[in-house]
Amino acid sequence: MAYSPEDRSGFSYHFIVVLITALCWALITSATHAKINTITESEISGSAYDGGFSQCSQSFYGGVYPEFVNDKLSSKTQSLCMDGFAVMYSGVSRTPLWSAEYLTRDRLNQAKEIDREDSFHEESRLPESARASLADYSGSGYDRGHLAPNADMATRSQQYDSFSLANIAPQSPRNNRYIWRNIESATRYLTQQYGEVYTITGVAFTNKQTKRLNGQVLVPSHFFKAVYIPAINQAGVYYAPNDESERIEVISLDELAEQIGVDVLPVLDTAIKSQALALPLKAGEEIDAPTTPNEDPVWLIFVLALVEWIITQLQA
Repeated sequence: MAYSPEDRSGFSYHFIVVLITALCWALITSATHAKINTITESEISGSAYDGGFSQCSQSFYGGVYPEFVNDKLSSKTQSLCMDGFAVMYSGVSRTPLWSAEYLTRDRLNQAKEIDREDSFHEESRLPESARASLADYSGSGYDRGHLAPNADMATRSQQYDSFSLANIAPQSPRNNRYIWRNIESATRYLTQQYGEVYTITGVAFTNKQTKRLNGQVLVPSHFFKAVYIPAINQAGVYYAPNDESERIEVISLDELAEQIGVDVLPVLDTAIKSQALALPLKAGEEIDAPTTPNEDPVWLIFVLALVEWIITQLQA
């Protein structure tokens, strides 16, 4: 059967449209499949608290919670899903061990519209024998330091939960009001810059002797904030002694695990855990990292080149 030049042109055009559609479908399917595989592998890696955070798994990268390297830390712990974040609470220290958040630009933009309303309160979901009380902090000389910051909260409900004593630990006033305030602002700055950030903020008890407030609440030796930026696939940890020195260092996830006995981001590759991203010490400071996601895979570059060639042939 013979085709006229007009028929050939129409046939070529429709053939090209079908081909491009098929390539685009393959691209979407491949990307979706890769994402599903990543999540599945993350879930297989497991966690010590399966089911405990099922209602707030979005707070964790890949839905995978921190894992105890030192099993002694898991004694008398309780997982709590709060509005906007998740907490691993210790009935031994009567403080959170860590709080996890998933921060986005939209969330932080909403948070800017909410004025702070202090509403410190005891956590009713915890047994009285394990929870901190407001009286424990009264006249102690320590601030009631948030792990998941009030300024990260996008709704009144989230803000209220952030003032639960299950999200609070005794913090040196100078540390809380100066160096740690800068760290929290820097983390929000990174979120605005890269679009999304996962954080695990927690405490460490590394001193041989630990002070107690009111004979009940243990005073941490250090505070930390682990930051993972998916856009550049890099992570680092702010690590500061809980004192008036205003000292702080940036360490790797592996170094943090050695210090505190917790792998806070177990789903990440070993190469990412071993390298510390040079995190900014205050908002506005730039970090030595790409501001865009990783380069496109080779197969995507090939597909785009093929589509460009086809378009060139049509225009010839």
